[in-house]
Amino acid sequence: MATRREQAEWRREQLLDAALRVFAAKGVDGASVKDLADAAGVTAGLLYRYFDSKEALVETVLRERGFLSQLRELLTADRSGLPAREVLAELLAAFDGLLAGNAELVAVFFSATRARAALAELTGEGQRLIGAFLADRVAAGELPPHDTGTAARTLFAAVAVGRATGSPIDVPALVGLIYPT
Repeated sequence: MATRREQAEWRREQLLDAALRVFAAKGVDGASVKDLADAAGVTAGLLYRYFDSKEALVETVLRERGFLSQLRELLTADRSGLPAREVLAELLAAFDGLLAGNAELVAVFFSATRARAALAELTGEGQRLIGAFLADRVAAGELPPHDTGTAARTLFAAVAVGRATGSPIDVPALVGLIYPT
């Protein structure tokens, strides 16, 4: 028999799963607390026992159901012996794959106007890691000097928007536009 703590954790996970589905289907602004509670099969009062507000629920979904740890792993793996353009294309293709495999979460990202802090944390980390990779390759003389932060934001955003709009980006072509050979 499950303990109270295990039951509470199970219920919390159930609420997060339901919230992800509802936010993806209706958008964060379009989803009501009643919609969220109904999808989880609970009352709104119970939902508020676990999350102070809808915004807190959105932020928790983005943080806990996000793929930041997977992105971090991709971006911090040692690829020092490979050419920068090849690594960048590989990283962006892997990022695109993460987005494709997490379509509901991507829908929430693009509708989460009320959870800007959580969204900024998730996207900012990916952009910082890509920017650091580019800066390291500039310092090594492999890439020409340039604004690596802007390049990272551009690459990251192009892949994300392409995936979110159903028009995935040709990653090698994108890398070629930013870093022509």
